[in-house]
Amino acid sequence: MTEKKRILDNIENDNSRPVLFSESHGGSESQLRLLFKYVPDEYFKDINLILNNANPSLIDKNRLNVLWMQHFVNQEEAKNLGSKDFVDQLDYVVFNSHWNFEKFQYQFKIPENKSIVIRNAVEQIAFHKKPKDKISLIYHTTPWRGLRHLLNVFKKMNLKNVELNVCSSTKIYGKKFGEKYDEKYKSIFDECINSDNINYFGYLDNTKIIELLKKMHIYSFPSIWPETSCISAIESMAAGCNLVTTSLGALYETCTPFGKFITIDKDLQNLEDKFQTKLSECIENYWSNENQELLRLQTETINKTYSWEERSKEWIGFLKKLKN
Repeated sequence: MTEKKRILDNIENDNSRPVLFSESHGGSESQLRLLFKYVPDEYFKDINLILNNANPSLIDKNRLNVLWMQHFVNQEEAKNLGSKDFVDQLDYVVFNSHWNFEKFQYQFKIPENKSIVIRNAVEQIAFHKKPKDKISLIYHTTPWRGLRHLLNVFKKMNLKNVELNVCSSTKIYGKKFGEKYDEKYKSIFDECINSDNINYFGYLDNTKIIELLKKMHIYSFPSIWPETSCISAIESMAAGCNLVTTSLGALYETCTPFGKFITIDKDLQNLEDKFQTKLSECIENYWSNENQELLRLQTETINKTYSWEERSKEWIGFLKKLKN
């Protein structure tokens, strides 16, 4: 049995996880698959890699226990990080952003000498010239992250020659998860289907999302969810899309200096008003020479900064140091 298969079997057989790993294509699961693609099997020898679950039953006393925590501090699977007994059994906790580490350190006093930040990464996306016949917006994440507010804004703007493409479904986390939660968001999905200038795709495989992003102009993301990183934003920027979003969670850390931000607002009407203003400015200025130059720089920078070629070196260095 390979080291990677051992780790994957442990995760797949973890019944305390809210989703089945093999069925889920959410951010965390996708990051683990990419980690295994880019880091050779030998580096995982003697490593018990635990994904997003501070469950004491997952500790392996015969191996080095590394918890890769990409969830936010308020998630059920993170609660046991408040237990000193559990933390004492961990050799390291890997966080996906400095913002996320700081939240856990503040909430649970995770020892700094057991903590490391290794940011998420994406596979490089080749630059493609964007179509000039219209401006295409995209929203490609789960519905609870802000789709309701984007629909309100987009329909209120009522712009000609601007379309919104929505790739959103709970099915990204697997059939069982989708069957349980899709009904909750059915009215939003139906609104997408029945609204002018909105193309609703539902769930798309990530390879299809990447191909679509190459044709999109703006990732419109009025996030109301505390992202601990944000792979959808990274992919969009790598594909040459402007990003209009909020500064909530790790979005500012992840997307600076290229993202166009509004401050988060508990008054959701204020949030929508601010987002509409920022999105309108982005649409109006999209084809300006200044913005086009910035997008070229953005694509080059993000593809380098968040590439798995670079991130794999960080992981290999960390795993080698852990064993020494």
